[in-house]
Amino acid sequence: MKTIVISNRKGGTGKTTTSINLSAQLAKKNSVLLIDLDTQGHASVGVGHGPLDEGGTHQIFFDKTLCEYFLPTMLDNLTLAPASAFFDVYETGDLQGKLKKAYIHEQLSEFFDYCIIDTPPTFDTLLKNALEVSDCVIIPTLPHQLGFIGVEQVFRAIYKMSIEVRGSLPFVGILPVMYNSHIEEHKKILKKLEESFGKEKFFSPIRVDIELSTEFERQVPLVLDKQEKRGAKDYIEFTKDLMERINE
Repeated sequence: MKTIVISNRKGGTGKTTTSINLSAQLAKKNSVLLIDLDTQGHASVGVGHGPLDEGGTHQIFFDKTLCEYFLPTMLDNLTLAPASAFFDVYETGDLQGKLKKAYIHEQLSEFFDYCIIDTPPTFDTLLKNALEVSDCVIIPTLPHQLGFIGVEQVFRAIYKMSIEVRGSLPFVGILPVMYNSHIEEHKKILKKLEESFGKEKFFSPIRVDIELSTEFERQVPLVLDKQEKRGAKDYIEFTKDLMERINE
C-alpha cells in the first residue's frame, strides 16, 4: 500500500479538494482508503459524509481501532475514515506512532492499494503521525508570492519532522492550484517554483474552476460527476503523473 499525505500549514490551498479528487480517481481502478485527519471534516463532506460527533479517525489516539469507524462512499473501492469533530490534540497525552500502530495491527496494506491522508493546516503531532507512514507528500499551493514562501516553510518542516519520526524523507511534490494562465504573477510563480525546487518535484497546475468549489455542495468529487470540466481533467492528469512517479 502506498500512502500519500496532502499537507500545507496554510488553509485554503486546496488540500481537501486534492485529497478527495485524487482518492476518487484512484478508486476507479484501485482499493483506496481516505483518512480525514482534519477535525473540520471537509474531506468527509466531500465524499458524502461529515465529521463524527462520536467516534472517527482521531479515536485511534485513544487506542480505538481505525477500521471500526470506516464508512462506505459513492465508489465501492473508496472507503472513508471520517474525522472526529471534537478532537483536541492539545488535550491528549503522547500521540506518537498511533497511526503507524493502526497500520500494522489492522493490516491495512492487506485491504488497500492506496491511502490518502488529508491533514489539518498545522504542524503538530497529527502531521507527524501522517509523515511516519507516508510514501509521498503533496503540497498544494496557491500561485502567488506568499504561497511560494509557504512552500519553503512546509518543505523545512516536513524535512525536520520526517527525520525525527522516520529517519528519512519521503518523496515531496508541489501542486499549484487555482491557476490562471492569464495572470502574469501566476506564471512567474510557477517558473520560480520549478527553478527553486526542481522539475522532478513540480506538477502541472490545477486550473481555476468554479466547479471545484461547488463539488462540496454536491458531495461528489469533480472527477466522478463532471469529468469534462477543466478542474476534473487537471486532477485526472495529476493522478496519472503522480502514479508514474511514485511507482517508479
